[in-house]
Amino acid sequence: MKTTKLLSVLIVAGLFCSQALALTGDRDKPIEVQADHFLGDEIKQTAVYTGNVQVDQGSMRLTGQKLTLVEKANGYRTGSLTGSQATFRQQRDPRAANIKEWVKGRANQIHYEERTGIVTLTGNAVVEREVNGVVQDSAKGSKIVYDTIRSRTIIQGSQGGRATTVIAPRSRQ
Repeated sequence: MKTTKLLSVLIVAGLFCSQALALTGDRDKPIEVQADHFLGDEIKQTAVYTGNVQVDQGSMRLTGQKLTLVEKANGYRTGSLTGSQATFRQQRDPRAANIKEWVKGRANQIHYEERTGIVTLTGNAVVEREVNGVVQDSAKGSKIVYDTIRSRTIIQGSQGGRATTVIAPRSRQ
């Protein structure tokens, strides 16, 4: 059983690693947050956004119903986004002309660490890699950790301890 879990983790780690990295310029773009309501506390360096929350930074977009954003002493921000299905997406650096790749995810909660570029999806988590609008690879589990900088994925199994991945067959070129 442990061997199966380890194999699943290794497969998934390679699932997204062999592909292009997240769009290079995204980390240098400003973060824009839109929501129905905003409550900011300058002393605690926190902000709570509620109702139709949308967070954009370059090609990265996160959506949900509630975002709690905290600025750490080092100036970096962390955000926790919740909703019936919070979502995440980010374009990847192009590997070839006319190829658009995206990584998309959804879960009950999404946590983003700005400094490390780590996106953690918890509760009914799904991460998919799309090429020109067609899903090529997907991963499902109770918790998925996706590293936007290194394009690495780690899955914790859902009910029964199982993690699921679907890997597209190699194209014949």
